[in-house]
Amino acid sequence: MKIISEEEKVAHNTTVLHGGIKGFVLGTCISLGIFGLAPRHYPRIFKLPWSIRTAIFVIPPAFAASVNAELCSSEFDYDMYSSEASQKRLLAEHRRWNSLSFTEKFVETISAKKYLIITGLWAASMWGSWVYVNKDPLLTKTQKFVTARMYAQFLTVGLLLGSIGLSMYEEKLNKEKGTKIQFDANDEALEEVISQKN
Repeated sequence: MKIISEEEKVAHNTTVLHGGIKGFVLGTCISLGIFGLAPRHYPRIFKLPWSIRTAIFVIPPAFAASVNAELCSSEFDYDMYSSEASQKRLLAEHRRWNSLSFTEKFVETISAKKYLIITGLWAASMWGSWVYVNKDPLLTKTQKFVTARMYAQFLTVGLLLGSIGLSMYEEKLNKEKGTKIQFDANDEALEEVISQKN
C-alpha cells in the first residue's frame, strides 16, 4: 500500500473538484436544454408533478458531475503513478497553478479555451440573432438568414477583438512575471556572492 503525500492528496482533490464542476456545468446545460426544447414537442412536461420535474432537472447535473469527477480521478491516478517523470510533471504543474493569482488563473483558463469559447458564442449568436430576426413577418426567409448572419458576424468580430486583447494582456502578464523571476534569481545570486565574501 502506497502512502501518499499531502501535496498529492491536495492535487488529487483539486483535479476531482474541477472535473466535478465541469460535469455539473455540462449537466446543467443539458437540463436547461431539456426544459427549453421539450415543451415544443412534449408540452405535457410542465403538467407533471413538481417532484418529477425536479428529478428531470437534477439528474443530468448530478450524473455528469459524479461521472466526470470519477473519470478525472482515474486519469489523475494513471498519470501520477504510471512513471516518476509524470508524477514530477503533475506535481510541478500543481505547484505552478497554485502560485498564480486569481487573475492569472482566469486569463490562462480563458486563453486555453478561447477558440472553443469563440465557436460556442458564435453559434449562440447565430441562434439568438435568428430567433430575433425570425419574429419579423415582413422579411422573407432568405432576408432573415442574411440579417441573422450579419448580426452574428458583427458579434464574431467583437469576440475576435476581445481574443486579441486577451492575448496581449496575457503576454503582458507573462513579461511582468518573467521580469520578476529574473530579479529574484539576480537577488539570490547577489546574496550568494555576499555570503561567500563574508
